[in-house]
Amino acid sequence: MSEFFTPLLAWIGENPLWAGLTVFVVAFSESVAIIGLIVPGVVLMFGFGALIATGILEFWAVFWWAVAGAVAGDGLSFWLGHHFQDRLRGFWPFNRHPATLQRGITFFQRYGGKSVALGRFFGPVRAIIPLVAGMLGMPPLRFLAANILSALVWAPAYLLPGIVFGASLELASEVAFRLVALMILLLFLAWALFILVRTLFRLIQPHATTLVQLGFEWGQLHRGFRSISRSLADPNHPEARGLAFLATLLLLAALLFVLITGIVLDGSLTKKTDLLFYSGLQSLHTPWGDQLMVLFTSLGDIGPILWIALGVAILLLLQGHQRAFYYLFAATAFGMLAPLLLKYSLRIPRPPNSPDSLGPWSFPSAHVLRSVTLYGFLSIMIARTLIREWRWFPYSIAALAIGAVALSRLYLGVHWATDILGSLTLGIAWIALLGIAYYRHVEAETHPATLIGTTLLLLLSCGSYGWFNAAERSAVYQRTPEIVQISLEAWWSGQAGLPLYRNDIFGNKDHPLNIQLAGDHAQLADLLKPHGWHRAEMLGWSNLLRLLSPKAQLETLPIPPQAHDARHEELVMVKPLSDQRRLLLRLWSTPLRLDPDGLRISIGNVTLQSAETVIGMLTIPRTVRQFEQPIDMLRQNLVQLQDGVKLDPGTPTRLILKPRQ
Repeated sequence: MSEFFTPLLAWIGENPLWAGLTVFVVAFSESVAIIGLIVPGVVLMFGFGALIATGILEFWAVFWWAVAGAVAGDGLSFWLGHHFQDRLRGFWPFNRHPATLQRGITFFQRYGGKSVALGRFFGPVRAIIPLVAGMLGMPPLRFLAANILSALVWAPAYLLPGIVFGASLELASEVAFRLVALMILLLFLAWALFILVRTLFRLIQPHATTLVQLGFEWGQLHRGFRSISRSLADPNHPEARGLAFLATLLLLAALLFVLITGIVLDGSLTKKTDLLFYSGLQSLHTPWGDQLMVLFTSLGDIGPILWIALGVAILLLLQGHQRAFYYLFAATAFGMLAPLLLKYSLRIPRPPNSPDSLGPWSFPSAHVLRSVTLYGFLSIMIARTLIREWRWFPYSIAALAIGAVALSRLYLGVHWATDILGSLTLGIAWIALLGIAYYRHVEAETHPATLIGTTLLLLLSCGSYGWFNAAERSAVYQRTPEIVQISLEAWWSGQAGLPLYRNDIFGNKDHPLNIQLAGDHAQLADLLKPHGWHRAEMLGWSNLLRLLSPKAQLETLPIPPQAHDARHEELVMVKPLSDQRRLLLRLWSTPLRLDPDGLRISIGNVTLQSAETVIGMLTIPRTVRQFEQPIDMLRQNLVQLQDGVKLDPGTPTRLILKPRQ
């Protein structure tokens, strides 16, 4: 992954002092009163940790610069509090927002001197506590001790998540940079969804009373809507704020669904956008990414949806909440039936190369609609049992689950982006309507902990089932290329059109495919075995922990698979050279067959791999960007093979193995 940061790496190499000062300024700003409330110190320290894992920054240099900045920032805040004392209440922003200062005072009075150390790790008060400590007369030496000790703990605590993430990206980039890009996209979308739902909820909630009042007054002016407005928009109803939030969602979602459906039927406005999303996500395919997305999409499969709905329904009936059971049934049934009716009514074709088993029609997405109606309604039930300040949380969790299903359908190439948007808006409109009626006519859940625990347990069981079956089920979404026959002369002379480099998301030609084989992989493995080659142990969940040994010899480490054309290798062989270096031979099958023998043609490469230790914690096998020596060493072994082997030592090297008798 270091190539992705080449400009940054070059700048840091030329200006190491400025890099250290940047860390100092971030840590200082994150700790200074008022400024620390604005500076995204957590995010920036996470980024520094990721750069440490990639080798761009050194851990101890960043650690000491961060400690120094944190101590200096808290020290300045303490001095300001000691100097101005109670006059701080008249300064901006405390004169406009006195609760901010009062929150720090309350925290300090509760924990005393320990609050200086504790406060550094609590976002709402971290930039206020040192100021309050000086303001309330904490002894300077006692403050200094707490300041330094907490900074020594704070720096690695904030860097470590970034280091772990960066090391994960380094390992993923060894597999395929597409996987890195997908991981970054997932993290960004998860963060964006979480923030979006929380922000939307907090924007609507303060204006709930006004919205309810407007709806109530409008309904009273129209005879046909008087009874509806009284039941749904009574401002004196104790659940008025929750009703207003759902009513706003209902209005917006219904309007958007009608708009999106019209645009989809017209087709001219969305065709290019749909193709852009489709092509972009198809370019990110890797085998591990496929399995992850199949896991996500399983959360919207009929089986898991019915399993979760049935489990919660049984719980509601056992607790005597019969009306709540009816609403849950309505939510689930709509998610099951509406996609069938709309698909065969509108008849919008799926993207090209979609599996035939899924049916021909695309709009709307049944997986997404089922997820919205079930997970959305469950979040409404749970949110109702929580205090107002925390009702946004179950909505955010439901949004993450629904977003995972939606992204998986796009990634797997079985839906257009407009299918997903239509499903989301229709599902939100339905659960908002159900939610309004549920708030009005059903008592709140009396055992919220049981409901939450049961829902999470059922969701985890479905996720576990999807996890263990992801590899098998991902085969449903893989495309089988058509077999093509080619003559020996055409292949031997380089006219087969085979790629000379591994596919890369940026089109960089830095992994040459320097060997082509016509023959059986097992036969080649047997022929190379006497020359020190053996089949490789590949990286998986069972041996992942071996990478955590910083002193491990390379030969004991599993080999991360690499991807070409969204597929992992079919044959990987290894030849140890020393404790920290080894040769690797990787082969991928192609759809070409040699005429007339029908020998399978494979492409691959021979590379040199070394071990790299990250901050003394993690050992990562890394491909050395030097390819001439490895292929030369393999050629020396190939020329010694027995009769029945034909070798062309050109570039790429071509090898024919006659079938065994």
